[in-house]
Amino acid sequence: MFVDPIVAIFILSPVFQPYVVGAGVDPILLGTLVTLQAAIGSATPPFGCDIFTAQLIFRRPYLEVIGHALPFLLILILATIILITFPQIALFLPSLALGG
Repeated sequence: MFVDPIVAIFILSPVFQPYVVGAGVDPILLGTLVTLQAAIGSATPPFGCDIFTAQLIFRRPYLEVIGHALPFLLILILATIILITFPQIALFLPSLALGG
């Protein structure tokens, strides 16, 4: 939540990728989970950049925007839990396209 999501992905993904793949996690699932976590970080108070963007676009106070961000954060967290529990959801289309 303190670093821009794109910067975090570019810096942290190459560092963690060999260890995660060595642990048997599919790289496509890793990319999906990293993207979800970056979305959660950018929408989490107090420093999420999505909060400040919504505040400026909708011209609403900071605390009001935070109050309306909670359902979206819960959906992202639920999606993360579902993907960790059932990784084939994230891997279905790539395996279909690649014939695996």
